Amino acid sequence: MPLSTEQSASVPAGPVVQRRPQRSTVRHGQASCADYGCTRTECLQAALKARRQRRQERLRGLPARVPPYAAARWAVRLRERGMSAQDIADRAGLSVTLVRRVLRVPEPGQAVRDIARTTADAVLGIPMPARREPSAPGLTCSAESSRLLADLARAGWPTAALAHRLGVHARTVAEVRDKRPRLRLDLSVRIRRLHRELIGIDPISQGIRPADAARARAAATRHPRGQ
Repeated sequence: MPLSTEQSASVPAGPVVQRRPQRSTVRHGQASCADYGCTRTECLQAALKARRQRRQERLRGLPARVPPYAAARWAVRLRERGMSAQDIADRAGLSVTLVRRVLRVPEPGQAVRDIARTTADAVLGIPMPARREPSAPGLTCSAESSRLLADLARAGWPTAALAHRLGVHARTVAEVRDKRPRLRLDLSVRIRRLHRELIGIDPISQGIRPADAARARAAATRHPRGQ
């Protein structure tokens, strides 16, 4: 039975299926997930909401795409405050691939592609995190931080719990512990401080589930790092 005019207006048009990048971190519930062909309800609803927002912006005379410079400058400032590209992506609800592309924008005057206004607004809407103290710019070797994070894992502290206390994404903690050769100096300072704070404390007494603590210890035993 054909849909009525009112029903067809509420059903999102079929997404233009794109090839999902091999390392895509787009999650269900994001509009771009439907663009990759996902038919889950939350993804289709997100795509419909994004289309409605773009239509409203066009009716208000706002361009659908804008120069990326303002969003790029803000993303760079967020990164200088200790946020990784993954942290920015999670806060903005974007793919980390798109955030990295914004961060690589060339200087004004060079040829560059505009980005969606919704993308720019999502990046610009991220509040600037409080400055970490002490302020320690620059990069340093990750060997000590890797050892300290592995030490905490052996003590039963899950990656997600450590990431929450450090104010970064869990993937950032895993990369520093397992494979990232260098990290920001301010994050190294925070890891050292967190190790001193937690190493003598039973994680279960701090609300960590026994099963999660056991998994953290088992994973640290299977994949010893920082030795």
